[in-house]
Amino acid sequence: MHSIRKVYVIHHSHTDIGYTDLQERIIDTQINYIRTVIELMEKPENQDFRWTCETLFCVEQFLKEADDHEKAALLRLIKDGKIGLSASYFNFTDLVDCPIYQERLLNWSDYFRQHDIKMQTAMIADINGISMGQRDALIKAGVEFLFTNIHCHHGMYPMYQNQNAYWWENAEGEKLLVWNGEHYNIGNALGIKPNTNVNYMIQNYMGDDSVNENAVKTLYNNLDAYLTSCENEGYPYDFIITAVSGVFSDNAPPSLEILHTIDAYNQLSEAVPIQMVS
Repeated sequence: MHSIRKVYVIHHSHTDIGYTDLQERIIDTQINYIRTVIELMEKPENQDFRWTCETLFCVEQFLKEADDHEKAALLRLIKDGKIGLSASYFNFTDLVDCPIYQERLLNWSDYFRQHDIKMQTAMIADINGISMGQRDALIKAGVEFLFTNIHCHHGMYPMYQNQNAYWWENAEGEKLLVWNGEHYNIGNALGIKPNTNVNYMIQNYMGDDSVNENAVKTLYNNLDAYLTSCENEGYPYDFIITAVSGVFSDNAPPSLEILHTIDAYNQLSEAVPIQMVS
């Protein structure tokens, strides 16, 4: 019996402009992902599907090209909590110009407020730390929660815990709740998106025998081992968060297979329930 009683899954595409393809192609691809997600969510059978727009840049580019129907659909799905809105414009390092970053966030906060949407959360991935200026820009824009996903090949976990939470307080006493999370593809390593081959990250987490014809069984075994590891390290909460992408890569597409795998897994009576959230 696990002390962790719930697993929350953030389905996203890690935005990395210029890494997997030409910049112009990646921009077009990310725009198409949002359009695809909207089309998927229009179908009643996909009512439990969720998506998180990891960066505001992708939303900005989508809104530049979207027609009125698509814009209205995106705003409605954000208001309904089916598409997550991240206040991170990009996954910046601490070299970002923080006043410009704050100005951009405030402009977007005003835009969404006009549509009765509060921009209260932010997600960063592949970055192992941000500057105090970035923190303050997020706070000034009304962000209350920052969900971070480390790059574990260039840095490891603080206090020897895979995941933990803390309050980050500035000189004025303002606080930002930060979730220090796992690698942004940990859900892929676990098998929330079934894997057809083994790479070095899967081997590091799960060993060599991590691909199985029965995807649900593989996910159950991997998740059971992972939750046990976190609990043995003193993880204190009764829930845990994991991010997952449509393929094990940056700039990955949305995938309905993730929802279907979760649905099948949740049919196991002894399984810790998994829920897609945004």
